[in-house]
Amino acid sequence: MVAGVQKAGTSTLYRVLVSHQSIARAPQKEWHFFDDESKDWSSEVTGYEVARRGPRARATMSVDASPSYFFWPGALERIRAWNPDVPLVLSFRDPVDRAFSHWVMNYTRRLAPEERLSFAETVRIGYDPSWIGTRPAGWSDKDLRTRSVVGRGLYGAQLAHAQSLFPAEQLHLLDFHAFVKDQQAAADKLVADLGLAPYEKPLEPQARSASQTGFEGVAPTAEDIEVLVAAYAEDLPLFTRLSGLDTSGWTTSRLLAGELSAEEVAEKLGRKAGLIS
Repeated sequence: MVAGVQKAGTSTLYRVLVSHQSIARAPQKEWHFFDDESKDWSSEVTGYEVARRGPRARATMSVDASPSYFFWPGALERIRAWNPDVPLVLSFRDPVDRAFSHWVMNYTRRLAPEERLSFAETVRIGYDPSWIGTRPAGWSDKDLRTRSVVGRGLYGAQLAHAQSLFPAEQLHLLDFHAFVKDQQAAADKLVADLGLAPYEKPLEPQARSASQTGFEGVAPTAEDIEVLVAAYAEDLPLFTRLSGLDTSGWTTSRLLAGELSAEEVAEKLGRKAGLIS
């Protein structure tokens, strides 16, 4: 399962994985099976089966890429109950950059105009790390999907939760930034870690899903970026320690180290989205 994180190249990663000769597609890229609250999770899991490519298929593994699984309360527990040995692939991206990309998606595609919040309002919706793995009091399913922009970037708390449920060898961690830089190298390492033979053919470069630009909205401010940095100041070092990934080049790490200013990051993000000319 490609179980997270949202807005960290999981769609591209899915296309890269299913191009491998031994990996079959799930019925849909984001199946959202284990975060479906309409199911009766007190009974045995049924209906989670992957269609074969065809009678001559050589697939020995399949992939469900639903990036909400890593964050959604109860999803990892349901996955473990279904199959405690399933490999989980987790792609991580700088949390400030991820939060902005998530807000753009909500603002331009997911929410009706009357439900849209500005970036400033969004980053000020607090999410305590102690809430990870549970449902915050009073939060609906829709709240969890649309108001958790800051919470989904608390990678340290989420990884600690995942490591309490699955052994380290089942958690395959990717740095989104390295994956984007060299898809072939990242994919080769991942399939080897999954116990699969190398790709029979070189990968066709997969384009990243483009973010919306040129929409009407208020650009992020330095104060907004400072709010996010404060939210991740303690969690990011925890994530770095637990994951073993080098996060020193990430935007948030550089902000915390004083190598970047909040003004620089706000301007960069605003220009990227077309909110600053």
